[in-house]
Amino acid sequence: MQLEYAEATDPGLDPHKRVNEDACGSAETPVGKLFVVCDGMGGHAGGKQASDIALRTIIEMVSSSMPNTEPVQALRMAIEMAARKVYEFGGPADNPQRPGSTCVAVLLNKGYAEVAHVGDSRAYAIRGKQIIRLTRDHSMVQDMIDAGALTEQQAIGHPDGNKITRALGMTPSVEVETRDEPYELFDGDVFILATDGLTDLARNEDILKTTSAYVKSSNVQTACNELVALANRRGGHDNITVQVVRVMRAGPKLAQTRMQEPSLGAGPTMMQGPSGYGGAPPTVMEEPYNPAGLDAGQRPFPGAQPEPHSSKLVYVILGMLVVVSALVGVLVWALTKPPPPPPPTVETADTADEEEEEAPSAKATAKPSAKPKPKASASASASSSAKPKASASASASAKPRR
Repeated sequence: MQLEYAEATDPGLDPHKRVNEDACGSAETPVGKLFVVCDGMGGHAGGKQASDIALRTIIEMVSSSMPNTEPVQALRMAIEMAARKVYEFGGPADNPQRPGSTCVAVLLNKGYAEVAHVGDSRAYAIRGKQIIRLTRDHSMVQDMIDAGALTEQQAIGHPDGNKITRALGMTPSVEVETRDEPYELFDGDVFILATDGLTDLARNEDILKTTSAYVKSSNVQTACNELVALANRRGGHDNITVQVVRVMRAGPKLAQTRMQEPSLGAGPTMMQGPSGYGGAPPTVMEEPYNPAGLDAGQRPFPGAQPEPHSSKLVYVILGMLVVVSALVGVLVWALTKPPPPPPPTVETADTADEEEEEAPSAKATAKPSAKPKPKASASASASSSAKPKASASASASAKPRR
């Protein structure tokens, strides 16, 4: 694995923050190449010492790891130890001015990157023309976004943007957040670690544009310097620290894992935190946002994270397709249904008998009109006319009724 690395730090333009409380460093360790950025808080002296203690402890702990230690486990143990060291530095447990520090660390090892952080210092990855945010802020604003009380756009410039909910040194122990899976490395990948002095003032697309332009045309040191200058041009309300790491050659990988990158077409997410153009108060610790008054560890809704809007949209579209398919099926069935057969005609027995009786009678009356008999014999005429009637009567009585 071949890397190109640079870092830059600056106190910013706020006259009340001329002491730079940020700290950053890197080290070659038995479990990979380590990069760390810390942002101290709690006053000029306290904040600076807290970030220095955190940085030194993390580098020492990871450097003393056994070669067969899992990289993510080495990171987690080192940051937990740093939290205890900073807490001890803060003095008695009831100290109201307890110093603390944020932390973000990236460990590159055998084709993969492990990321761990506490607080609101961030790590990004740039691949091609996309920027990927690898960390989630531990802040009140981020908690409100997760609970649905704020959108990412509304979070920009929020008055609580400087309040973090997790930091090294606030308690004897701390929960270190790591990624579920390591981030697979490819040639040309760029990693950026930064304190909120940059991320409060530069949107993700600004970081992407500046870094990509100077890494491609110059080198990573120029990219670091330009990112610091960008934050100062926009107010420089806080200390600014940036690390840029470019993967020249990723090297062979020990195992395969799924890619951790955004879906195609997804633009860079907006920054989360105060805009800072008019200055910002110092970072302070606050309890996590709890709209429902839940106990620690509980969330205001089931699941670790709210359902993405894209998933909800897929469910809505699928539901609409099912309804439309059902309506089309009913319409096709109605159009292709055969017409009902006509009801059968039933001829009653009385009607049939009447037709049979009328037929002989008509014949009997038709004969005299067609061929009139001579008047020579009245008795013969009477006898002749009596025979048809008798036969008709006999025929009618002999026909069985239906």
